[in-house]
Amino acid sequence: MNTSPDPAQPPTSVLPAAETGSTETGATGTTPAGTTPAGTASAGTAPSGTGTAPSGSGTARWSAPELRRLAALIWPGQLLVVAGIVAANAQPQIAQHFHTTQIAWFSLAFTLATIAATPFAVRLGETYGKRRVMLVLAAAGLVGDVITVVAPTYPVMVAGRVIGGMYGPVAVLVLAAVRDLFPPRKVAVALGTVAGSVGVLSLITPLLSGWLLDAFGWRGALWFLVGSTVAAMLLLLSVPETPRRAAAGKLDWPGAVLLGGGLALVVFALGQGGDWGWSSTGFLLALAAGAVALAAFAGWELKVTTPILDLRMLRRRPVATVLIGSSVPQAAFFASQTILIFLALFPAIPHVSDGLGWTTTHNAVVGIPAGLITFAAGVGVGHAVRKVSPRTVWYLGLALLAGGMVLAALYHRDATQIVLTGVVMGLGGGILMSGQQAMIVSVVSPEEQAAANGMSSLLTQVFLTLTSQMLYTVLAADATVVQGTAFYQDQAYTNAYLAMAAVVGLGLLVSLAIPRLRRPTGEAVSPETAPATA
Repeated sequence: MNTSPDPAQPPTSVLPAAETGSTETGATGTTPAGTTPAGTASAGTAPSGTGTAPSGSGTARWSAPELRRLAALIWPGQLLVVAGIVAANAQPQIAQHFHTTQIAWFSLAFTLATIAATPFAVRLGETYGKRRVMLVLAAAGLVGDVITVVAPTYPVMVAGRVIGGMYGPVAVLVLAAVRDLFPPRKVAVALGTVAGSVGVLSLITPLLSGWLLDAFGWRGALWFLVGSTVAAMLLLLSVPETPRRAAAGKLDWPGAVLLGGGLALVVFALGQGGDWGWSSTGFLLALAAGAVALAAFAGWELKVTTPILDLRMLRRRPVATVLIGSSVPQAAFFASQTILIFLALFPAIPHVSDGLGWTTTHNAVVGIPAGLITFAAGVGVGHAVRKVSPRTVWYLGLALLAGGMVLAALYHRDATQIVLTGVVMGLGGGILMSGQQAMIVSVVSPEEQAAANGMSSLLTQVFLTLTSQMLYTVLAADATVVQGTAFYQDQAYTNAYLAMAAVVGLGLLVSLAIPRLRRPTGEAVSPETAPATA
C-alpha cells in the first residue's frame, strides 16, 4: 500500500476542529498541530473514559496499559509509510513482469481511492468509534493487498490497489484516536512518539525493501505487506474503542463521487493522451468530462453544510495562497522520487534503456544521505521560524528544491551525482514539509487549524495525482517499448526532472502572493488579521 508513486509522506490529519484541538505555540517556538509542549494541557477535547490528567505541573508517569496502548498504535499509524516505500520500489519489477506501459495506475488507483475514502472514514470514526472503523478499513486493505499480490493480470492488480486504498485513512484515524485514548497531559508525548517514528522507519524501510525485492522479488515484497496489515489489525484489536460523537454530520456522498470521478477522468485523459493524440476526440472528451465534474464539485462544496473540502476557506487570500502554494511544490517533490526509482532500477540497454541497473538495496544505500538531510531539515525549520518569517524559510526551501531538480536533470549518471543532487533536493523538501505547518499556523485561527490541515492534506493528494500522471506522460515521450514494457532513455529522465522543477516554479508563483506572515507566537490568529502587518 502506498499513497503515492513515491515513498509516502507522513500523513496530515483530515479532522474536525473539535477533534484535534489547536496548535500550541509559545515563546520557544511552534509545536506541530494537534500537540502541545510536554507537561502542559492539550487544547481540544479531553479523552473520555481514560481518566483525568494528574494535577500539578510536571510530566505524569506512564502506566503499563498506556505504554502498551501507545506501542500498539505506532505500527498501524506508520504502516502506510513502510508500504509506500516498498510498493514504490516494486514498480519497475512489476512493469517488467506484466509488460505494461500503464504502471502509473499501480499508484494512482490507490491514491484516488484514499482521497475519496478519507473524509468518510473520519466522519464514520466520529459516529461509530475510530477503532471499529480502522479495523474495517484495514480488513478492506488486506483484501486489496491479497488481490494485488496474487493478481494474474495487471488489470486485476489495479483493481486490488483500488480496494487496498481503503487502508489509507487509518494513518489519519490513529492520530485522531490518540487524543481520545490518552489524558490531555500525555497527548503531546503520545502524538510525538507515533508521528516521530516515521523518521526511523523512513531510514530503515528503503534498506528493508531493497533486501525483500532483491531476495524474493516483487511478490515477496508485497506478501510482506500482507503480513504487515495482519499485524496492524491484531495490534488495533488490543486498543480500546474511542468515544462516539453522534453529531458527526451527513456524509457528503455527491462530493466524493464528483471529486473522485473528476480526478479519475482527468488523470485517465492525461495518461491516454500520448496514445490517442493530444487533439483526439477521446482525449478532449475525457478531459472535458473531468473538468465539468470538478467544476460541479466546487459548486456543490460551496453549498453543502458538511463538505469534504471546505472551499470557503479558499476565499481568503492568505489561506488560499498558503494552502495551494504549499501543496503544489510538495506534490512535485513526492512525485520526483519516482524518477530516481526508475532511473536506478531499470537496466542499461543500449539504445533502449538508460537506467543504471542498480539493485534495490544499492539504491537504498545511495539514498541514505538525502533521507538524513530531509529529516534534519525538518527539525531545523522548527528553530528557524522562531527568528525569521515562515515565508522566508519557505522561499529558501522552494529555491533549493527547484535548483536540486535542475541539477538532477543535468547530473544523474552515477552514484556521486545522485547523492549530491539528492542532498540538495532533500534539503529543500524537508524545509517544505515542515515549513508548511508554520505557515498554516500563521494564517488561520486555532479553531481552523485542523480544517486547514485537512484541506492541505487532500489538496496535496489531488495535486500529487495530477503531477504524477504528468510525470509519466513526460517519461513516455522518450520511451522505447520492448515486449510491452516501456523503458526510458536519458532524455526522458532529464525532461522529467525539468518538468518537476517547473511545477515547483508554479508553486513559487502562487507563493509570491502569500502576504507577510507573523512568526508563530502564543497569540491566537483570527481569520481577519492573520497576515502580519509589521
